[in-house]
Amino acid sequence: MNNKKLYWLCQLVGWFGMVAIELINYTFFIVGKFNVDILEALVIYAISGLLTTHLFKIILSKTDFFNKSKTRIWLIAVLSTFLLSVLLVLFSYIPNLFQKNGIAAIKSLTPIYVFGLVMNWMRYNGMWMIIYFMYKILQQNNTIIKEKLTIENLAKTTELELLKTQLNPHFLFNALNSIKALVIINPEQSRDAIVKLSELLRFTLQYGKERLIPVKDEITEVRKYLELEQLRFGKRLKIEYQIDENTLSRTLPPAIVLTLAENAVKHGVAKELEDSIVVISTSLADDYLIIKITNNGCYNPAETTGIGLKHITKRLDEIFQNKAIFSIYQEDKNVVAAIKIPLQ
Repeated sequence: MNNKKLYWLCQLVGWFGMVAIELINYTFFIVGKFNVDILEALVIYAISGLLTTHLFKIILSKTDFFNKSKTRIWLIAVLSTFLLSVLLVLFSYIPNLFQKNGIAAIKSLTPIYVFGLVMNWMRYNGMWMIIYFMYKILQQNNTIIKEKLTIENLAKTTELELLKTQLNPHFLFNALNSIKALVIINPEQSRDAIVKLSELLRFTLQYGKERLIPVKDEITEVRKYLELEQLRFGKRLKIEYQIDENTLSRTLPPAIVLTLAENAVKHGVAKELEDSIVVISTSLADDYLIIKITNNGCYNPAETTGIGLKHITKRLDEIFQNKAIFSIYQEDKNVVAAIKIPLQ
């Protein structure tokens, strides 16, 4: 049974169960006999309750209500229970307006009697709120758990691919760390981040065995990665692109710029306490495609011994027969990672 059918089954069973309970109570414990008019009134009340709560559900579904704090959710649930009950009391007395002496009968209602009617409705509306809100909260928790599992599975898949090829970039693991906190804090933003991360993973799987890809494709993936890192660092991380349009159709080994971007964040931005900037630039000069990744920080040769950077040198040497140049150096207060690839 799908969720829609289950929802309507619960609605019908709940509200018409109310009819059965009230009819039994009235017939056997109050007046001692069956009354058709009471049955008709109770059926009208049940239909009114069903339609009102369904309308309330539609309104809630168009908002991010269940992403709010649990305290706020339950406070609004209590207030909504009261307001819906008042509304249903009003609806139940509208037919009296069309009966003889109906208006006079309504005017004769005492505050305590109206309050009793509202409290009576709140029994059923309150039960509906508890069941529906608990279901939605549990559903929300299940979504968060699934997203966590998605991230974990994505990490394991990525790790296997890295172990197999020894060439795929390890920036994905840092990207995963960037969105872990978002799963609970901002589920909507975390879903968007997971999509970006999935696209990055697909990129590494698709191009993992390619020798060369267009600069345009590489820069597209770099943008996705740095957007994920901006989720972690916020306004403290600024990104600047200085891309020469004439370089976009040129080719380079896949994921090299991604690895250097990850390295700039890991060894530069992450260690800076103040605002940092990462600049990605491409240009053509002296028959070379020149790519530079610049970030704030101090150059430490001891940090250039990682597997990712070793692979960059190895891949460039193998593909371009030692004609490509890879270097990392200090320039004023910035660290620059530069690649010079001979034009073919």
